[in-house]
Amino acid sequence: MDDSLALIAERLMPGARLLDARRLTGGVSAVVHALDLAPRDGAPRTVVVRQLRSHAWTTPGDDPVGREFALARAVHRAGIPVPEPLAAESDPDSPTGAFLAMAFADGTTEIPPDRLQDRLTVMARTLADIHGVAQNGLPALPLRLDPRPEVFEFLTPDRRALADWLAARDDTAWHDPPRLLHGDFWPGNLLWVDDTLGAVLDWEDAALGDPLSDVACTMLELTYLFGPAAAAGFAAAYRRHAPLDDARLPLWQVYVASAAARYMGEWGLPAAREAHMRACAQAFIDAAADALMTGGPVR
Repeated sequence: MDDSLALIAERLMPGARLLDARRLTGGVSAVVHALDLAPRDGAPRTVVVRQLRSHAWTTPGDDPVGREFALARAVHRAGIPVPEPLAAESDPDSPTGAFLAMAFADGTTEIPPDRLQDRLTVMARTLADIHGVAQNGLPALPLRLDPRPEVFEFLTPDRRALADWLAARDDTAWHDPPRLLHGDFWPGNLLWVDDTLGAVLDWEDAALGDPLSDVACTMLELTYLFGPAAAAGFAAAYRRHAPLDDARLPLWQVYVASAAARYMGEWGLPAAREAHMRACAQAFIDAAADALMTGGPVR
């Protein structure tokens, strides 16, 4: 067992025995463990510890741990279903390393096909609630307002007509007050207990900006997993809780799908899975591009 985990356990619960440490999946930026702790008095408790890898620090002076801890505390207080943040260490050179500790959340990421529509409804309401969180108390977050400046980095040469169309636009930015964005709202980051959404995980891509960027990301992920009808069902459910600009949504759909197609080769996916996701992403871009360039709805 890593000595740093014992140090973290002592910091979280002085005098407690560390009964077990189980490795969990946690993305590319962190190593994640569930720690079972037995206090001197009281019942054992499980906590989750995310130890950030060195490449989580993208700029000098950055504090990704402090930012994520402050964000988790703010959204937890706002009533969003997130695990309660317990402690954090921002210094990567400390004996524990940089870490974020939070309460353990039970549940499953699986969505049974016969429960899909009900889960989409809950997902849409929860994402709209996230977009409605007041910004006082939030840490400084990056802005995500306009898909156009970066999208040209992701479009392939065969998308020249789309690139030319986008280059001629100067009206693609979000001009309303920025909203809180999760940044990676997809079924793999959601824990369910029956039909209750118990926890929204993985806030490391959170930002302030255009809520349509989140909606487009979720729609793409649902397309991979369940097909275009599920993505459309999610959008329809979201529309019942918050405005959905059909003229601007395809801009973000092009952005998220072209970015995914650019980078998914680095995600270590099985070949068949990657081929499926690439086909979905290309079809997603096709539909969004058609809507943009003809002025029609996304089909």
